[in-house]
Amino acid sequence: MGDKFEEVRRSSDGELEGFVRRAGDGTFEARTVFHGLLGNARSRDEARAIVHARGLSSLAERWYWWSRATESWSVVLPQEVRAGVARVAVGYYALPGTPLRVITADDLDRGDLLTLEPPDAPVDGLP
Repeated sequence: MGDKFEEVRRSSDGELEGFVRRAGDGTFEARTVFHGLLGNARSRDEARAIVHARGLSSLAERWYWWSRATESWSVVLPQEVRAGVARVAVGYYALPGTPLRVITADDLDRGDLLTLEPPDAPVDGLP
């Protein structure tokens, strides 16, 4: 797709906040620690600013996941994350018994999507 991922770290303590990479069209992608898409930017600096502003706080938000295996959208909540991997609760709430799935950066490179923006398609778990 584009260049390799460049780490973005918090200056105060070196905490990994996310990644930036050049997209195929010359723009830049701001990505979370688990490689979910935070947004697109015209420059590397703009993408880094998005990661600094939203990278870690987005871990507490609901995400939209396109699964190529099920060919459908679902609402997911990150439960555990590390570089390139997210364990998510599938559904609007993370209650006991909620199904859990692992989504990797490889899954995203192969066609799955993780985004904060609601899709223009029906989403499992939403009315």
